[in-house]
Amino acid sequence: MNFRFLFPGLLLIASLGVWFSPILAQTPEDPNNTSDVGNNSSDTEDTSSSDETETNKKKPKKPVLDPETKRYNDLLKTGLLKVFEAEATYNYPRLKHFGLTHPIPRVRAAAALALGRLKNPVGVKILHQMIDRDGEWVRQAAYKGLADIGSRSSLDYFYVGAKSSDREIRVASFRGMGKTLDPGAREVLLKKGLKSDDKEIVKSTLLGLGYYQVPEDLRIFIDYLNSEDEEYQKAAVEALGRHKTRTSMKILEDSFKDKTNLRNQILDTLTEQKNSFAIFALLRILNANADSENIVNEISARLYKLKAVGKYMTIVSDNTPLLRDPYVGAPKIRDLEAGEVGKVISKHSVAYIIAIEGQRIEDFYYKVLVNTKYKDAFTETVQGWVFGKYIQIRTISMPKEEKEKKKKPKKPSILDDMETSEPAPNTQTENPN
Repeated sequence: MNFRFLFPGLLLIASLGVWFSPILAQTPEDPNNTSDVGNNSSDTEDTSSSDETETNKKKPKKPVLDPETKRYNDLLKTGLLKVFEAEATYNYPRLKHFGLTHPIPRVRAAAALALGRLKNPVGVKILHQMIDRDGEWVRQAAYKGLADIGSRSSLDYFYVGAKSSDREIRVASFRGMGKTLDPGAREVLLKKGLKSDDKEIVKSTLLGLGYYQVPEDLRIFIDYLNSEDEEYQKAAVEALGRHKTRTSMKILEDSFKDKTNLRNQILDTLTEQKNSFAIFALLRILNANADSENIVNEISARLYKLKAVGKYMTIVSDNTPLLRDPYVGAPKIRDLEAGEVGKVISKHSVAYIIAIEGQRIEDFYYKVLVNTKYKDAFTETVQGWVFGKYIQIRTISMPKEEKEKKKKPKKPSILDDMETSEPAPNTQTENPN
């Protein structure tokens, strides 16, 4: 046997075995084998679990309240709720109880503000007690409550509060002085309030002076209305509204044209007054801006809010006679000027022919309600008769949406539940004979 080639052959087989050993080592997969070798699911699960862990770390954990804090929060919520309920039911004894005895200052302050919003003198003594015995937070609220009520019995508190180191108390004190209508308080407003360096105190002073309805104060309001500071302008508008006089309403009416930035506030202020001076001022603004659809709609909505719907007239000629009775030659009440407005009450049933500017005009007399001419008149309005030729009538009606709401629902009928059906066909044959 030739062994010369045996040794090199063995070396060749050994070298090839190194390369083919991985292939020869592979075995078919066993479906029942649950080994994790070569399975990537564990890696995915590890990744998802790590993501969840990171997400949980990012979520802020709700702080665990200690029993004392939880009890405090529950007591605060319950106290505020009971204060609001007492205000809604005008339960002054309960408001007094919470304002003087509740352990949480916020609840006591809420009771003080509620007493002020109710604007009943019953709450004045309660607020005085709160100021005398409580801390800063509650005292601020009590002073605001007193300012809302504006009782003269609080004047001493207002005088002391006007010198307080607490700004909130000072502002409330100056605001409350005006509502008292006390002459001494008015002097303080003029000498101290208007000269203050604090803008809020000046604004509160203007609002307070508005309640006095003193004619001399109108010049002050006009000066601030024409100032460059818009906050002072708005305070002056509100003060003129609180003045509630014929002249103050006329100032607001005249300002509507020039103060475009205050137009909405002027309309709102006039609407809040609910007197004939304000209503007629709105009508004159409406006549002056009849070509503006937006202004007409805004004023019409406000007149409807005031329930000032119906027919209104505008005088179209100067020296129009306002008569006591609806016939020619009746006693004259006064002459009406062009542009004056009034409410049309009724129309006389008999027509008259009157010579006007060389022409014979046939028309009816209308009974109208207009403002009195003199400022010191006992009443705001006067009634009289005006010939139809001298007036232009405008009808203010409620919006269409409101009309549809007020329409009476159709009364149900027994026929509504019956289905309409076609007439049954006639199965009888006609007899030609």
